[in-house]
Amino acid sequence: MPMTSRTRLVTGAAVAAALGTGLFALRPSPTDAACCYFAAQEKDINQPGQKVFITWDPGQKVESWTVQPKFEGNAVDFGMVIPTPSRPKLDEMPRDFFKDLAIYTILMPLPQGIWPSLIARPMDELKRGGPFPPNAAGRSRETLGEDRGVTVLEAGVVGSLDYKVILAEEASGLYKWLAENKYAYSGDESALQHYIAKKWVFTVMKIDPAQMKKNADGSYLGEVTPTRFTFASDACVYPLKITQISVKDKTDALFYVQAPEQMDLEKDFSWKWSYRVMSLTFLVGCGAGSEEQRELQERNAWVAAKRAKDPGYETTKLEWAKKLTEAELSVLEDPLAHYSQMGGGTVQPGGRAVSLEEFLKQVWDEYEKQAGDGDHTYAKQQLKQLEATYSPSKGMIVRTETPSRFIGSTWVWYPNREAPAEEVKGLSRLKGHLQKGQWLTKFRKILRKDEMNEDLLLVPVPAGKEDEYVRIMPTSPP
Repeated sequence: MPMTSRTRLVTGAAVAAALGTGLFALRPSPTDAACCYFAAQEKDINQPGQKVFITWDPGQKVESWTVQPKFEGNAVDFGMVIPTPSRPKLDEMPRDFFKDLAIYTILMPLPQGIWPSLIARPMDELKRGGPFPPNAAGRSRETLGEDRGVTVLEAGVVGSLDYKVILAEEASGLYKWLAENKYAYSGDESALQHYIAKKWVFTVMKIDPAQMKKNADGSYLGEVTPTRFTFASDACVYPLKITQISVKDKTDALFYVQAPEQMDLEKDFSWKWSYRVMSLTFLVGCGAGSEEQRELQERNAWVAAKRAKDPGYETTKLEWAKKLTEAELSVLEDPLAHYSQMGGGTVQPGGRAVSLEEFLKQVWDEYEKQAGDGDHTYAKQQLKQLEATYSPSKGMIVRTETPSRFIGSTWVWYPNREAPAEEVKGLSRLKGHLQKGQWLTKFRKILRKDEMNEDLLLVPVPAGKEDEYVRIMPTSPP
């Protein structure tokens, strides 16, 4: 890729919300999170969107990040540098990888109780039925001029991106090396030194603006092909310190994390402070036990105390979480057949899916036991209404003999997820990337500049304390 001007190295990245059209709302946020970016000399560049998919194998001590930066600005040449704990292996990923992940993790609609009475009742009773009842090998030294303490471990092309993997002995040497390679670094050397001291390596990539859309004013806007970085690591980590200098106020970071155990951020950054409060609050309204009520009081008290000391504190939000089974993976094999109910979905304990015909027959049988002789016109009209409302194309009917405290009805309606067919078909591209038996956890954290002094450490949720984002919960995180 030709380099036509000197470049200024600027830290920063962005982690955006779910991508898509129609039903998939964008929440664009100018944010900074995982990488450091550079742009052409005297030109400005913003990073309004980046997503990260992390996989972690604690047994093999292998981690991977898949990133897809989104650039917007006037630069002639774009690029990024990503620090990793050890020498990474780079692989090109499907261009629509993150759009597919976003569609795959759309929350299931809330289940609704069905009260299928065919007997005419006062209007106030007919209104019932809402959803809720009451370190690298194979190095080769490559330098320009005098020795800068920079070793180029590897150079190549991944997708349409030129890259070099480099190791530096000190920040000042790396700074000079960047300058000699026509990159004028204008950031804080301490960010570089932070990773050099830990003996991390840096992957520098150049990005051809021809991949992006050029606006009328000459600026560019576009996303590059996703790239996966796979490397050895003693812990599941995510670089944050390197972007601190470029953050004006706060940054919005969205994570998809796949691992044998459900993953979370540490301590104050845990998504438990948000999701558990939301789920326990819901349980209290449905008759929570004393232990659940005590946990809710303790968590509310902790959050209140934290915000009293730090009024700007924001909890991490869990947006989707599930241990992937055959049902979830069947969506990737035949997306159109299995997407709407995620391969059949999980029904409430003791429940079973029934056909529309069986449902209507049982409803009519119950009606006949009560109605006796007389005019059945109203009942037949109601039965046709039920037939139209609960069509198999719209969802699944479940019958249970023990109504849950959430629903309160022996008949439960599980509405389908909806998405354009062409978008759903693309979910087959996730085959091989999502693995049976692994937890897939999606969460978002808004990070302030003063919270970015260290890199993020991801930790497993203790056994027995995992939380699926079940469809009984509200569809918008608090």
